[in-house]
Amino acid sequence: MVTHLKPPTLVVISNAEFASGYEKGRIWYFHGEAEGEPDDTYVVGNIASLIARRCSGEDLYWHVGFLMGMVSGKFIPEE
Repeated sequence: MVTHLKPPTLVVISNAEFASGYEKGRIWYFHGEAEGEPDDTYVVGNIASLIARRCSGEDLYWHVGFLMGMVSGKFIPEE
């Protein structure tokens, strides 16, 4: 019997858009043009931008997932 383990995440993910954003955020962290570690200024600045753009619904799920994926890179190694 083959058992497939899900890779660890910072939060339990049930929304498909969040999962997509999370995956892209991790790719960006490990292979993108990000410089340095995402810090509180990075996270709050991005949240403020989402609020200013009145981001909502599935788009909000994707963008918050992306942020979480970026932040997770420091704590969960690339697999």
